[in-house]
Amino acid sequence: MSYKVIEMPHVVLTGDIDSEKSFNVLEDIMIKLPDGLLKTTNHYLDKNKQSILIESLAIQNGNKIGFLAMINNREDGIVIRIYPGLDIEKTDRVKQILAEIAKKLLNKIPKISVDKTNLQEFLR
Repeated sequence: MSYKVIEMPHVVLTGDIDSEKSFNVLEDIMIKLPDGLLKTTNHYLDKNKQSILIESLAIQNGNKIGFLAMINNREDGIVIRIYPGLDIEKTDRVKQILAEIAKKLLNKIPKISVDKTNLQEFLR
């Protein structure tokens, strides 16, 4: 029997960036689409300033998926992903929210770049 490995959607940003800097410039996302909506609301920085949780909602054709996006520090920057352990469908709209968070940070913080991602098509 063979198993298909499903890679979790993520974006790694490197350069002069960490969770605290990200938290200070994060803005809510509200994007209306012909078939739905992308929305983030509250975001929370942990007391050690290592992680951010972002309340997120992806709606596509009436299907609503609420989840927590997460930003974690790494030695070389940050990673944006779905909070581990959540069993949610990784729809295109869920992936698009993660990419939109990355795009906002890329626009707000100079001297950072995308290092690794499996969301290239959503970052354009």
